Amino acid sequence: MNRLLLEAPVGRLFARYLLPTVCATLVTAIYLFADTVMVGYRLGAEGVAALNLIVPLEFAFFAVGSLLGNGGGICFTRRLSVGDVLGARRCFAVAVCAAAIFAAVATTLCLVFLRPLVAHVLGAGEGPFLEAAVSYGLPIAAGCPLFVATLLLAPFLRHDHAPRRAMAAVLAGGITNIVLDWVFMYPLNMGLFGAGLATTCGAGVTTVILLTHLRSPARALRWERPEWRLLPQVVWFGGGDFLQELTGSVTVMLFNRLALGALGEPGLAIYGVVANYLLTMTAVFNGVAQAAHPLTAANAAAGARTRVRKILRLALGTAAGFGVVALLIAVTAPTLCLRAFLPAAEVAALPSQAAGALATALFCLPLMGMAQIATLQLPAVGRPARGTLFACLRSGVLLLPVGMVLNVLFGPWSIWWAFAVAEAAVVPLLHWALADFLRKQLGMAFR
Repeated sequence: MNRLLLEAPVGRLFARYLLPTVCATLVTAIYLFADTVMVGYRLGAEGVAALNLIVPLEFAFFAVGSLLGNGGGICFTRRLSVGDVLGARRCFAVAVCAAAIFAAVATTLCLVFLRPLVAHVLGAGEGPFLEAAVSYGLPIAAGCPLFVATLLLAPFLRHDHAPRRAMAAVLAGGITNIVLDWVFMYPLNMGLFGAGLATTCGAGVTTVILLTHLRSPARALRWERPEWRLLPQVVWFGGGDFLQELTGSVTVMLFNRLALGALGEPGLAIYGVVANYLLTMTAVFNGVAQAAHPLTAANAAAGARTRVRKILRLALGTAAGFGVVALLIAVTAPTLCLRAFLPAAEVAALPSQAAGALATALFCLPLMGMAQIATLQLPAVGRPARGTLFACLRSGVLLLPVGMVLNVLFGPWSIWWAFAVAEAAVVPLLHWALADFLRKQLGMAFR
């Protein structure tokens, strides 16, 4: 068994995983933003609306990939750390088989029922956006196996000591997507179908590079007969990531309505900037959490008390630091942050409170960083149920009610405090959950 995760200095190990993993998660957010900008400049508001209608479908594919990839990766490392190599490999095999079955069924259903799915489930109706959304959605639906594969394989590579290959795969896929967006939409004039095809091709490049790891002689990942009784364990450990993806998507849609109802179009525009900013920072925090995943899972399973404490402190401190830096940028240059996502004329047309509203909403960032780390570390230390619970609380159960209460009590512009209030309510509970694990399971206090 590879003893690297159990014996190498914690700080050096964390640094080795941190940069590649954060880059990998951040690139995904960046090229999704680039997709939106490219479609907007080429096809205008109708193109962006059609793209946004299909985004929940992509997120559903990503959610299943995260469920099986992160859950399977944690199972893989926990078994490997106690010497159960065969069991670790069977965790990988069952995750791959479950992903293949889901992808086959989902692809078939999406392709056969794409038009009614877009019209009646995703909300296009029979209006002018339907044809454009179907055009974009066709290559996305066909690429379902690739989207699932990228989110499945990347965590397993990180757990198998190959974070740089995972980073290279995501970088290559992101660059491919951006380049082909331009090629398909400008010289070839393929419209939204070309934009969707470029995204699918990017996922294909990522998948191919990730699969090259299976030829590495140093890998622990090898194919064994899948043991289906391990699937519930994989799902149990990955449930928090899965629900966080799904409830986060629903929350964006519902908070859109809250902002629109309270403040009208300016509220929706401000929330668009807030959501993009939070998407980028969520990618950073996810990168920190996933960098710590293999270390935490291995050492918690082996009962390495001091090492688990050091890993958690490093991850929590790093995420809080990123959050503080991002908050300082938002507080000192809110107009610049608005200009990053909106044209100058639209920023000038916003109410005078817009810059302050953006800074207020982003006061949540340091707390959000710590909460994201703690939420995603709970499955790694053997507390997946609590991780799932807190993921749901953070992703929507608290945010929307807090926003509505603030609106009633203090007026519409107070809704932007909802993000910080919701995170502040959860962080002490998350700290208690980690401390409870460390005290009871590892016989130590987490201070």
